[in-house]
Amino acid sequence: MENSSPNIQKPSVTSPRRHGAWFGLILILAGMIIFAQQAGWLGPRFNWWALFILIPAFGSLTGTYYAVRSSGKFNAAARSSLGSALILFTLTFIFLFGLDWSVWWPLMVIAPGFAILLNGFGGREMLNMAFWIGLGAMYLGFGFLGINTGWMDLARRFEPYNWWAIAILIPAFGAFVSALLGILNQEKFGNVLGLTIFGLLVTATGLIGFFSANWTLLGPVLLIVAGLGILLGIFSERKRE
Repeated sequence: MENSSPNIQKPSVTSPRRHGAWFGLILILAGMIIFAQQAGWLGPRFNWWALFILIPAFGSLTGTYYAVRSSGKFNAAARSSLGSALILFTLTFIFLFGLDWSVWWPLMVIAPGFAILLNGFGGREMLNMAFWIGLGAMYLGFGFLGINTGWMDLARRFEPYNWWAIAILIPAFGAFVSALLGILNQEKFGNVLGLTIFGLLVTATGLIGFFSANWTLLGPVLLIVAGLGILLGIFSERKRE
C-alpha cells in the first residue's frame, strides 16, 4: 500500500517577512532623521516618531498589491486596503511635519472621503452610493482646507448661500442617478423606491441648509416624502396583482 501523506499546508511567512522588511526600513529612516534633527538640519517641529505610523500604512499598501495580484482585478479588498493606507499616510504627514491641526484638519476629511469614494466602484452598478458620499466628503474637506489656508474661500464665493450644503446635495444627486440606473436595469422596485425616498429627504435637507431656510420646514417635508413612499408602494403592489 502506498502511504498517502496528507497535504499539509505550511504556514505562510510572506506576510510577517514583508511587514518585517517595512519595519526595518522605517527604523533606518527614523535613525537618519533623528541624526539630521540632532545635527540641526531639521526644524524642532519635525516629529520623527510619526514614521512608525508608516508600518501599518505600508502594510495596507502591500495588502493592496497582493489583493490585486491574487484576484487579477482591483476588487473590494484592494480598494479597502488602499483607502486605509491613504488615511495612515495622511496622518503620518500631519504628525511628521507638525502641521497645525486647526488649519490642516480637513485633510482627515479628504482622505477618508477618498477611501469611501474608492469603495463606490464595483458591483452591478458602475458607481454606487459610497462613491457619491465620498465625493461629498471630499468636497467638504477641500472647501474647509481652502478657507483655512486662504487658497479658496468658498464662503465668500457662495455668499449669501451656504457652500457646505452642496456636500449634502451631492449624495442626493447620486441617489437619483442610482435610482434611474435601477429602473433601466429593471431592479427590484423596493430598491429604487428606497433610493428615491433617500434622495428626496437628503435633497430637502441640503436645500434647507443651502438657502438658510427654517429647519422646522424639514418636518413637513419628511411627512410628505413618507406619504409619497407609501402611495408608490401601494400602487406598485396593485400593478403586480
